[in-house]
Amino acid sequence: MIEIYTDGASRGNPGDSASSFVFVKNGIVFKFSSFYLGNATNNIAEYRAIIFALEDALSSGFREVLLISDSELVISQINGKYKVRAVHLKELFEEVQEIAKRFSFIEFRHERRKNKFIAVADKLCNIMLDSVCLR
Repeated sequence: MIEIYTDGASRGNPGDSASSFVFVKNGIVFKFSSFYLGNATNNIAEYRAIIFALEDALSSGFREVLLISDSELVISQINGKYKVRAVHLKELFEEVQEIAKRFSFIEFRHERRKNKFIAVADKLCNIMLDSVCLR
């Protein structure tokens, strides 16, 4: 099983946004990526990070994952603790649910940003946004 740490960020809400993920096995980062999304809300960026990460995990052959995010709202929605009330998030929520069905084991967990791998994902988002916002 691998651990996947994700983050989404938006400068303005909505505003320039980015998503990132970090793949970890046995405490070692072995893959990471970040994406510029354009104009989006922070919650959209959080969902996009999860979708990109899960799609990448599947295409890399992983079928057992623990996905960890610092977004309490998004993780609580995915786990069914909170309802998805915002229309613009329902489609993303449903996409995550469909992708999750393709794993033999998947768990979604919320952790605070003080987690060192969440901090790496956050840094990746900020690097992406810094490079775009400097233009």
